[in-house]
Formats: sequence, structure tokens, C-alpha cells
Amino acid sequence: MVSKEDWNAAMSSEIFREYLGNELAKEANSKPIEPSENDVRQEFLKFQEMVLETPHMKTAFKKLQDKFLTDSEYASNINPDFVKGVLALDLTGEQK
Repeated sequence: MVSKEDWNAAMSSEIFREYLGNELAKEANSKPIEPSENDVRQEFLKFQEMVLETPHMKTAFKKLQDKFLTDSEYASNINPDFVKGVLALDLTGEQK
């Protein structure tokens, strides 16, 4: 255990504080937190529900789906993950 005096001395050292900050940053960056597949699915379903509950958003995403399905050149210029996400939305559901 570190004594209070030793801890205070270490914390008053600018070099130690910088070192500690760098080590904590390295540790945080070395352990990326990956969301589980279930977490991602739940977030997607929440987003889909929000879209269905908001008429303006439902209309906008329906137009995007139609555009992506009918204009492959347009869709190819958009981030493919975004296109997949928009097309995965089930916009046939009714508001809850």
C-alpha cells in the first residue's frame, strides 16, 4: 500500500502525472469494447421503432430504400454499410 505522503509526492510530480495519463490511455486503447451481436440487434430494433413512430423519418427512409433499390449507380456512391442498414429496415410495420 502506498502511504498518503508518497501518493501526494507522486501526484505533485508533473512527469509522473504525464506517465500515468499515458499508461491509462494506452490501456484504454488496447482493450476496444466490442458490442455484442445482441446489443447491436437491440439498438437496430430501437432505431427501427423510432423510424416507424416518426412519419417524417419513415417517409425519408422509405424514399432512400426506393432510391437504393432502383438506382444502383447512386447506391454504389454511398457507404455500403449505410445502404445495407437502410435496406434492412422493415418499414412495412405500423406505428406502435
